[in-house]
Amino acid sequence: MGHDLTAPAELSFRRYSVEAISHAHDFDQIVLPRRGVLEIEIDGKGGRVDPGSAAVIPPGTRHVCAADGENLFVVADIGSALMAPFERLREKPFASVTSPVRGLLSFLSGEAPGGIDDGVAGLWTPLLLRGLSSGPIAVDPRLARAAAMIETLYHQPLTVRDLAAEAGMSQSRFFDRFAAAYGATPHAALTDARLRAAQRLLDDPTLSIAQIAARTGHGDQSTLTRRMKAALGVTPAVWRKGRASR
Repeated sequence: MGHDLTAPAELSFRRYSVEAISHAHDFDQIVLPRRGVLEIEIDGKGGRVDPGSAAVIPPGTRHVCAADGENLFVVADIGSALMAPFERLREKPFASVTSPVRGLLSFLSGEAPGGIDDGVAGLWTPLLLRGLSSGPIAVDPRLARAAAMIETLYHQPLTVRDLAAEAGMSQSRFFDRFAAAYGATPHAALTDARLRAAQRLLDDPTLSIAQIAARTGHGDQSTLTRRMKAALGVTPAVWRKGRASR
């Protein structure tokens, strides 16, 4: 059932493998997005942790999760006493990442990888629970259409104009609404989708980096290299070499 909590709440940064793992634990756990997408099934209900959604896992609930490509998530392990006023969060396996929660995640950006100081966890986690309890914001289905367009047509030269047209909104209104709903600008979401696709293709040794760049909407190898270096801190060649050595 996992490790025992030694504090009212514990926070850590975690990365997940493409190989699905199944487990349960004796405490509440909330998984929040930092980078990438986590596919997760909680008590038979499938979903994902992404810029707009967090996973809420009650004690003793078996869950299966996996992530493809470079990823990073904030995991909050929460004791029963701290969780007690917020037990209604257990009713749904997924919660919207609201504006207050996005602010809390930004606060953690200066923390070192791995475990986070218990003092920080003790102050941060109650604010997280309040933020998640403030009520989910339903995503406008028009925005969802644009988000789906990004995920399926990332390899094409999409523009904000294209995405706004898909959503049936003006460009300025679409830009603001999309950023508020997903916690990322349309351009950032498109960049993330393209990088995730490139990471998947880098596992195929028969494809050159230039071919991968062309297939994922980056245009050329130098653009892919620049964006991957900025987002992940490594070049495509280094990332591919690291994957091959595992």
